[in-house]
Amino acid sequence: MKKIIVFIMMLLPVAASAQEPAAQQLATAVARLNTAQTGAEYQQLANQFQRLAAASPEQWLPVYYAAVANMRLAFLNKEKAMLFSAQAEAQIKQALGLVKKAGGNPKDASEVYTVYSFIERSRVEADPMVNGRKYGPKAGQYLAQARQLDPQNPRALYLDGLIKFQTPAMWGGDKQKAKELLAAALQQFEAAPASAEAPQWGKTDCKNMLEQAK
Repeated sequence: MKKIIVFIMMLLPVAASAQEPAAQQLATAVARLNTAQTGAEYQQLANQFQRLAAASPEQWLPVYYAAVANMRLAFLNKEKAMLFSAQAEAQIKQALGLVKKAGGNPKDASEVYTVYSFIERSRVEADPMVNGRKYGPKAGQYLAQARQLDPQNPRALYLDGLIKFQTPAMWGGDKQKAKELLAAALQQFEAAPASAEAPQWGKTDCKNMLEQAK
């Protein structure tokens, strides 16, 4: 029995080191996501995050980030927005299932619902006249869930401000409220992320939107 325990203890460092490369790969990809701008960059990241998700099917972050990358592509490519948004939706549903399976951490769920809202927003922006009535309310519903789960989520605050700034006043838009939300979001963005893999994208977008709102 003693020999078995010693053998297991010897294996633990090996198991830990085997997990490190995947974590390092995810952290590196997250850092690249924070600075990505082009469709080619986001496509490469979408593929990389999907590979990491396949290698770690029990973890929600890799597939969550795959959804983020495809959501970005939906905003960048209006002609293929519905295709990219469909891919992003399938991935974010998977991420939500994993978060719930792990106990449903409110902050993690808030991040997922924020991306869900962004995905529906990308569909609206692809063709506002055709898609607005169908996907706009869904975007609002998911955003409300995200804000309720974590009122200080900077990405949810940013999206709320963005929507209020872009929406005409007759339909509920409020540019002053938008500025307040964007400023609050930027303040939350200044806080250090919980880890190198934790959601941290959106800060540059928020800064640019706040400048536009002034």
